[in-house]
Amino acid sequence: MLLFRHKKTGATLKVVSEWEGGDWRMVQDSDGRLFTCWHEEIEEDQKATKKVKSLQVKDRAKKEEPREFPPETRLNINTATPQMIADHVRGVGLRTAKKIKDLQMSLSGEKFSTLEQLKTIKQVDWESVFASDLIRI
Repeated sequence: MLLFRHKKTGATLKVVSEWEGGDWRMVQDSDGRLFTCWHEEIEEDQKATKKVKSLQVKDRAKKEEPREFPPETRLNINTATPQMIADHVRGVGLRTAKKIKDLQMSLSGEKFSTLEQLKTIKQVDWESVFASDLIRI
């Protein structure tokens, strides 16, 4: 099994099916949601694939159901509370976390669609947060 990462949201995905020569793919995220995406929206995530394969070996040894996704260590910014954001992201206090949630509520659908939208909150070094892979959408 090969896992992928959505370039915009950072979500770990597995491909369920492909059509039109592999240009379009039906994918599933670790929360079980299914959606379609263009093949250029995702990239192979070898780190996650390697981790889940080693976990599957341990699961089989324990005679448990093998996992399909590695444990999620990144915070989903759309579902997190301000306190969770402040606790999880270094350099973000409760006041800034509340600004992040206020920004989220002002957006269409009341959720972030890309991580880039967070850059309007100037108090945070978003490049280092994105590079440390602490959050996802």
